[in-house]
Amino acid sequence: MTPDQWSGIGQRRNPSWYLDPLVASQKREENLNLLRGWLPKCAPKRLLKTDLFEEAYGQDSLWTDLLGEATVVIGMDVALPTARNASKRCSAGSARFLTADVRSLPLCSESIDLIFSNSTLDHFGSGEDFKKAVGELARVLRPGGRLIITLDNPWNLLYYPLRWASLSRIIPFYLGFTTTSSGLARALTDARLEVRDTALLIHNPRGVSTLLFLAIRRLARSYSDGAIRLLLRAFSQLRRLPTRNLTACFISACAEKPIVSSVRGNP
Repeated sequence: MTPDQWSGIGQRRNPSWYLDPLVASQKREENLNLLRGWLPKCAPKRLLKTDLFEEAYGQDSLWTDLLGEATVVIGMDVALPTARNASKRCSAGSARFLTADVRSLPLCSESIDLIFSNSTLDHFGSGEDFKKAVGELARVLRPGGRLIITLDNPWNLLYYPLRWASLSRIIPFYLGFTTTSSGLARALTDARLEVRDTALLIHNPRGVSTLLFLAIRRLARSYSDGAIRLLLRAFSQLRRLPTRNLTACFISACAEKPIVSSVRGNP
């Protein structure tokens, strides 16, 4: 998607209308658990988040939790209205906001300790753009720093129907190029990063659960919270099954930039 298209989405009355508050809470908690499990031993001082849609419009913002002991937390987005709205909602002393394309980051090489790229790189139209973005994230990561990245899961049974719907403009978001867990690991390795771990996130039936929760809110009213919580607990059990690769909405990986020591021998 182009910056103008993302800006157009941000200018709508309620850009995150599709995300139920309880689902937003679930999504936020799963991402936080991922971050907590994959943080480096030393607390990162310079953080970068590559997408600000949650901070600008949603109830699944991670911004407060990202601040922690960091000296600087940078939030970037390709759409100026999104970055501007996020800066209004999430202002803090250590926060910095910018508008940029992840394929060409206006940041110094080896300047960031931790990068969290949540469903940012799965909106490009080609694998080349995806690889270029991974390379840029690797460039700005300092040696010993970590990159945590999530993408749409192409093995999800509902991914391709949703992608067709996005190409047909039935849904507002374009589902672009993505790859499997092994493909993501190869891309990170090609960018000279070391993959530490991979994971699968959120097992709600994509699209179907959104329509179901909207219907429950309309019909069940005061009982809707209980019904949605019950369904979310049921969906979460899918992660325990051998078919979890087919039900996960997102794949995720944690990679680290190796520290290269230059030891010279005696002359």
